Amino acid sequence: MHMAALQAAIITLLIIMKVYGKFFKAFAALLVIAALVYSGYLLLRGADLTMPALFTPVPGARLLMSMEGFKFAQSEDGRVSWRMNARSANLYSSKEAQLKDIEIVYITPENKEAALIGDVGIMDTVTGNASVRRDSHEVRVVTGDGYLLTTDSLTWKAGDRLVLTPDPFKLLGSEIYLEGRGLTANVDMRKIVVNNNVKAVLQE
Repeated sequence: MHMAALQAAIITLLIIMKVYGKFFKAFAALLVIAALVYSGYLLLRGADLTMPALFTPVPGARLLMSMEGFKFAQSEDGRVSWRMNARSANLYSSKEAQLKDIEIVYITPENKEAALIGDVGIMDTVTGNASVRRDSHEVRVVTGDGYLLTTDSLTWKAGDRLVLTPDPFKLLGSEIYLEGRGLTANVDMRKIVVNNNVKAVLQE
């Protein structure tokens, strides 16, 4: 009698397991997913997930517009003294523009040009001042006289037509090779002040 009852109980248990097996598998899978989510939370809760400064909105500023093909120019005495082109721009209520793929071209009174080229940057649309930095390529200044300046970041002072960097730089011309750390120069490279670690080689 006891053996028959035991057999009946085993059969009943097998039937229950067969019926509810899928439920238990699904429940176990949910437990695993919950454990993974909680583990991810524990890993990330102390991490700093902020975006690079040049890609985040200016504190307190409101995004007004995003656009492709942004252009900006400044004129003096009826002629364009410099112009800026960017592949894309985010314009903010603070009068700042966050830019990608930037080219600033300075035009001298003698119609000679010098171009500042960089991957990303930010411009004050009131003053025209800009900060440009490298992403995949170095920031470059190329002049009509054949000078090439390369570095990681440059600040453009529009009113004074100056470029500045605290970073290491290299300047190559037809008659000179110059490198150092920290530079202030006219955008046409006619006047240059180097801060530190200057090395110059005259080319023949």
